[in-house]
Amino acid sequence: MDFRYIYTRLNVENFHACKAFYRDVLGLPIKFEDDRDEYVEFDADSVRITLFNRQKLDNFIPKEESLSFDIHNAQIVLSFQVSDIEAAIAHLKHHAVELLAPPTRYPDRGFLSACFRDPDGNLIEIEQMTDVLIS
Repeated sequence: MDFRYIYTRLNVENFHACKAFYRDVLGLPIKFEDDRDEYVEFDADSVRITLFNRQKLDNFIPKEESLSFDIHNAQIVLSFQVSDIEAAIAHLKHHAVELLAPPTRYPDRGFLSACFRDPDGNLIEIEQMTDVLIS
């Protein structure tokens, strides 16, 4: 059996706001979209991120399966690398995106990190690589 990872799909409540956020704020180009089914696929370099209107999950998930969504859920985090975290934060603030906390330095792992949420509450992290100080 050969499993090949192809993309991450976020089942979102507010499809149009999330589509605009990933396209206009994060600047991800759209690779494919289907407005009828409210599905969009973004090209994030070596991976794809897709959005799907969660109200349409009934077509894919059996009715007896329980689906729950919590806006504070952090089971999935989308991480993006940036070259200048301060410039990225300024860009996000310009688009009224609020950070969850100030950037945190992780010298043992060699990066600075800051987190925020998309319009649907999905957790997103940006990382700027720094020097690794592991001895």
